Amino acid sequence: MNFIKIFVFSFIFYFFSWVLVDTLGINKLAVQSEDTIPAMFIPVTILKEGTIYTDTYYNMIIQRYPHPDDKDYKLGLTPFYLKKINPTADPAVCVEFGSQVKSSDFDRLCNTHYISAFPIISGLIAILVYILPVGLGMVITFENLAFLSHMAAALVMAMSGGVMYLLLNNYLIKNSRKSLLVTFIYLFSSVNFALISQALWQHGPVQLFLLLAIYMFAGIIFEKQEKLDLKKTFLGGLFMGISVLSRPTAGLPVIVLSVFLVYLILKSYSKKSLLQFLLLVVAGLTLCFLFFVWYNKTYYISIENQGYFNQLGRSWLSKFPEGFLGMWISPSKGILTYSPVFLFSLLGAFIVFKRKNYKEDSLYIASIIIILLHTLIVGRWKHWYGGWSFGYRMSSDILPFLTLLLVPYIKSDFFNKTKNIFVVLISISVLVQIMGIVFFDGVWHAAYDKGFDETSWLWSIKDSEMVFNIRRILVKVGLLEKACDICL
Repeated sequence: MNFIKIFVFSFIFYFFSWVLVDTLGINKLAVQSEDTIPAMFIPVTILKEGTIYTDTYYNMIIQRYPHPDDKDYKLGLTPFYLKKINPTADPAVCVEFGSQVKSSDFDRLCNTHYISAFPIISGLIAILVYILPVGLGMVITFENLAFLSHMAAALVMAMSGGVMYLLLNNYLIKNSRKSLLVTFIYLFSSVNFALISQALWQHGPVQLFLLLAIYMFAGIIFEKQEKLDLKKTFLGGLFMGISVLSRPTAGLPVIVLSVFLVYLILKSYSKKSLLQFLLLVVAGLTLCFLFFVWYNKTYYISIENQGYFNQLGRSWLSKFPEGFLGMWISPSKGILTYSPVFLFSLLGAFIVFKRKNYKEDSLYIASIIIILLHTLIVGRWKHWYGGWSFGYRMSSDILPFLTLLLVPYIKSDFFNKTKNIFVVLISISVLVQIMGIVFFDGVWHAAYDKGFDETSWLWSIKDSEMVFNIRRILVKVGLLEKACDICL
């Protein structure tokens, strides 16, 4: 029952927090980032045209969000969030095709198309929300799609919160009140509130499917049953595969979790069980891989047209340890800056290492490894700060694991001794997220963002996003003339 209550409450709170600030004119940024635009249109093109190409709506999209160097649409430049798929067949050959090939093949080989530069899973999930209004003939406008995409994103994160609660209450904490408290932190003391639940980012599905995978493997991790649950094992592999399809960075936790699950099976199960586990998990992963191969060949034509492909070898430009430290403590992008409650996750990690119960704490140890590797590796990415977004977007993939590390602290003697501090940090974290709902409209980035080449703006306290937002409040109440030098 609590699962339903958490799902419904968090969805309502996520969705109507945006509706409120939008309706009152407090924050009119309905689309948080151009990164999320392709996912907004994927359900429409699938339901109306049976394709993921955005050709029909391309002019509509670029008129609202053009390429920054082609705002007059004269150079034919494609915005970064879309990929241009050029014809692969010679024009002369296309003329000769005539009726010799299916019309869909002719279209794929001989026409120019525009497609998402990012993974498509968030858009596919959103079909469940779009299907009724689109089927009833809804007019396709940015305003209508923003409404539906907000609803879809809120549903994904609300579902994640429900799964988190089940994991905590059924296996880890086994106390409803404390499980609700930790679930609340996951949902509302992190950027899941102000950012991930407010747009069709890739990060929402990553978190949902990683949590579903862990929940499917709960029998192996926590119960040590005599026999593997074959259905749940297969679903666990399938959900891990979908998380990677949602965003490639999920590959890291999938690898770490897989290794730790194999370790647990070797310790507690037979070799036959290990073989069953490997076959079923690989089967689930293989289905996802085959789906990727199919849609890549059908629509992207070549792996090189996938948005992240060309970035793999040339985007590791951040210097160590700046990116790594920035992901934790940058005044405008740090995990501990925007969600200081996760200081207690570090305390949870300390408790795990201190008690040295590595077999029983294997999930926590896996979480520590995932968090450390993620922040080390992504910290080398040139956009470790997440581009134009609120808070620590690039670290949001590991929020389930940061949340799980609160459990050792919650169950320890330290909890009662430091409860007041814990509550204060929860409150501060929630207030920061409310600030994001109210103020994140891109103005701070427009005023201070100098890109990845010159990163001093990410370390300024005086001009940090939170201090800037405080100045905006002072302007509103007439105590300050303007919030920044270029602000009106």
